[in-house]
Amino acid sequence: MSRVALNFVDVHRHFGKKVALDGVSLTVKAGEVLGMIGRNGAGKTTALRLALGTLHPDSGTIRTLGFDTVSQGMAVRTRVSLLSEESALYEDLTVDEMISFAASLHPRWDDDLSDEFRERLHLDLSPKIKTLSRGDRAKVSLLLAVAARPQLLLLDDPTAGIDPLVRREVLEGILDAIPSEGGSVIYASHLIEDVERVADRVLVLDAGKIVLERSIEQLKHEARRVTAVFENSAPEIVHDAALGVRRRGRSFDAVALDRIDALAGTLRQAGARDVLVSPASLEDVLIACLREDASSGDREDVKEMSHV
Repeated sequence: MSRVALNFVDVHRHFGKKVALDGVSLTVKAGEVLGMIGRNGAGKTTALRLALGTLHPDSGTIRTLGFDTVSQGMAVRTRVSLLSEESALYEDLTVDEMISFAASLHPRWDDDLSDEFRERLHLDLSPKIKTLSRGDRAKVSLLLAVAARPQLLLLDDPTAGIDPLVRREVLEGILDAIPSEGGSVIYASHLIEDVERVADRVLVLDAGKIVLERSIEQLKHEARRVTAVFENSAPEIVHDAALGVRRRGRSFDAVALDRIDALAGTLRQAGARDVLVSPASLEDVLIACLREDASSGDREDVKEMSHV
């Protein structure tokens, strides 16, 4: 297996006039879990489909598990699984028939792993797919994706809207089966808590560009929220240490990853009465990254995403 699971170099992709990815470069190592987050339309799904080779880039290069996704797409798709909320299941097949059909398509299919996941997820083999709940559909899709023994598993918000207990079972199953054996996972999701729990590294996409890329440990160690209160309206302070800034009346709020003391000093010099530095959560970092207008508050879609 290649030591690099995925490599994007200056990848661009458009759909008509819409820019989906704009010069994205990234590397995912073997055994790594990458969390990919961003608002709707940020480019997450496009990036995963490009990695699978079902979409081709307009420019730039992509190598998945060492294979060129354009000229060697079939080799990629026999080694990579994509699991999404909209994963295709044949409605008129039973669960057992769906599993047998999938097994016939994948040369790396593992019957023992399929049986293990069926028992772990308490899946009944007899019902037809069309009769299953959303949670049970997610379980079937997970079994199909994992039992194919992918060297790279691509997750496109597969558990959004699913019961938290089922979601945890799904995520734990993925982590037990893939990274533990040297495989890699890219988890694109709106569910920030899940990403923070399972990912080694997080990447934030916005408008087709990477706006932040850090390990989870780095963010926990470095990210700080800096708040200040002024006697009158908070001034329009611009500081290159601030990842995102919000001003509301007399209050100033920012997230920073470095030069925290310098930012706090600038606020005091500007007349801040109280300056407080505290740890920032991944949600704080995300909202700061995606905040478009620092003076008018958070974008509604960013707030909605952070509380899904």
